[in-house]
Amino acid sequence: MKTFSVVSMVFITFLGGCNSSSINLYSDTTMKKNEYNGIKAYRKGQFEAAFNYLKEPAGLGYKSAQYTLAFMFLKGQYLEQSTKLGIGWLGVAKEAGVENWSAQYDVFYSAATTQQKQQIDETVALYITQFGVKAQNMTCRRSTSPRRTFGEVKIDCTKHEGSVTEHDIQIIE
Repeated sequence: MKTFSVVSMVFITFLGGCNSSSINLYSDTTMKKNEYNGIKAYRKGQFEAAFNYLKEPAGLGYKSAQYTLAFMFLKGQYLEQSTKLGIGWLGVAKEAGVENWSAQYDVFYSAATTQQKQQIDETVALYITQFGVKAQNMTCRRSTSPRRTFGEVKIDCTKHEGSVTEHDIQIIE
């Protein structure tokens, strides 16, 4: 009887692990395709489709997906409008080093109250530990594609081998 209860406790503890799970089966190609399709759907105003394409790559550290998700929260497009969650995603997306993204973050941050800044700092720190480049074994660089239109930035992110932790994406504050 003790064995059953110990095994049950271990199993229950495993299932309740902070709404995250360790994964090592992902397809970098599939995530890049989802990110591309999500951004394409976003530009067409198909916000539900955009979210469905973007949520997994954003959660796995793909920066353009995170950036687009940030504005879906900030503008309330398909998702409930949330400045806190939107700036959280923008804060982790700016790890890519895109000047425009950092400038946008700085504008939002400077307009926040002291209390809001504290919440933003906490959210960004949490998102970096969950969805950041180090947490997700990710390398990102600017694309050198000559087909980019003026002012448009493409960040090419690639996952490294090994397992990462997949965290649930909070969609309501």
